[in-house]
Parts: sequence; C-alpha cells; structure tokens
Amino acid sequence: MKEIVLSDGRKAIVKEGKGRDLFWAMENASTQNEIIKMLVIRLVEIEGKPITEDELEDLPIADAMALLNEVSKIASPFQARKPSSA
Repeated sequence: MKEIVLSDGRKAIVKEGKGRDLFWAMENASTQNEIIKMLVIRLVEIEGKPITEDELEDLPIADAMALLNEVSKIASPFQARKPSSA
C-alpha cells in the first residue's frame, strides 16, 4: 500500500492489488492503453472512498499522473495485455 498526498491535501491510498483486479481491468478496458486507468479506478481510494472514473478524469494532471505512475509500478512487471478474441 502506498499513500500519495494530492495537491489539495487529500490522501490517496494505492492498494497492492490482486490478479482479480488485473483481470477486471482487462475486461473493462476498451483499449490496451486504458488498462492502467481501470487499475487506478480499482486500486485507489481517496480519503477512504473508492475513486470514480469521473473523479480521476477531473483531477489536476499532476495528481492523475502520480496515481497512474504508482499503479504502473505495480503493473509494469506484468505488461498487462487485453486478451485477443481468437
């Protein structure tokens, strides 16, 4: 678990996550590039409440990047890819 203080002083917690979180993100992402965004939505809480997609999109860029970067550190060893529909 990692704590990030946002520019407005609120505290965001990035949970470590599990395989189910990765699979949920892969299933709910429209594109491969959206997987990390879905993981942020799944793994981040702000002031004890889950972050919403709208809230993530409305954050200042620096805050959104901080959350994306932290979640990317968790996911980078896996290089998550959305399965192809073969």
